[in-house]
Amino acid sequence: MQTTTDFARQLHDARQFKRLRELRERAALSALHAAEAALQTAIQVMQERRATILRLQNERHTLAERIVGELAPDMVRLVDYVSALQFKLDDRLERAEYALIDDQQAVAEAQVKVNKARQAWLQTVSRHGAAGTLVDDANQALRRDREVRAEREDLPQSMQIA
Repeated sequence: MQTTTDFARQLHDARQFKRLRELRERAALSALHAAEAALQTAIQVMQERRATILRLQNERHTLAERIVGELAPDMVRLVDYVSALQFKLDDRLERAEYALIDDQQAVAEAQVKVNKARQAWLQTVSRHGAAGTLVDDANQALRRDREVRAEREDLPQSMQIA
């Protein structure tokens, strides 16, 4: 038969266990927030890269229009300059497009990390809830034991069962 001290010890252990689960839940939530922040950063970098690509495409288009409209009469004299400028824009555009592919991959990886962190956090929330149930059960057991002991003390000696 368990004594009141056994029930009190079980309650203490259950509370400690619940506290541990609570700490793990907080850590998992922090990890989730960090993963979400990393995802937002990756998305922002990708959006900035897209804006850079759009700007470079516009610069290239503007250069082509200037070549046809304004620079055509002087093209013989400016051909080397215009070719170098166009090559530079094409190179920057190509590099930005490849970097965008890397950025898209980084966003996809960050999303996977967010999903994993969210799953881990949900598991810790569930475990923390289960630990709370253990505390409640241990509390009830201790309360019942104290009630039974109090009832036994109230009974006359002749009615108590050894």
